[in-house]
Amino acid sequence: MNISPLVIAITLGVTGLASAQQASTAKPNLLVNGSFEDGQAKWEFSSKRGIATVDTAEKRDGKNSISIENPAGEDSYLKQAVAVKPKTRYRMTGYIKTKDIVGKGAGATLSLEGGYEATKPITGNKGWTQVSFEFDSGAVDSVVVGARLGYYSAAVMGKAWFDELSLVELGHSRKR
Repeated sequence: MNISPLVIAITLGVTGLASAQQASTAKPNLLVNGSFEDGQAKWEFSSKRGIATVDTAEKRDGKNSISIENPAGEDSYLKQAVAVKPKTRYRMTGYIKTKDIVGKGAGATLSLEGGYEATKPITGNKGWTQVSFEFDSGAVDSVVVGARLGYYSAAVMGKAWFDELSLVELGHSRKR
């Protein structure tokens, strides 16, 4: 079968245009260093006894992930402040892997500080799992989001890894 060079060029052009349109409509990640390729840069760790470590061996993609380990039961939070638009919806997404996570009503999550918006807690031993949650910024122009092992008064023991975290704008809030 002989295919004309013109047909090949048109096919490649259409495919390239579709790829370019998809790339141009992708929303930017508002988190800095969401895949921890620069270690813990731009992230703040909050814990009394928990430990946050850059891990080069256990990762989902790229060269690093970050782990949080709570050997004695703790609420540990690796967080980042992000500028947002008021009255706008956002989605936080990422991957979590867990080892020996135990605790009452809590586990490894991605969460929004100062509220109850978070992913469903992951407990026990689980491979890399994609999680996400959405929230409305309300009247504020900045939020604090991040990776958490534990929750407020809920201490958790075990170890969790986090990778490929992103925060993207979804559009105006329905609550006006």
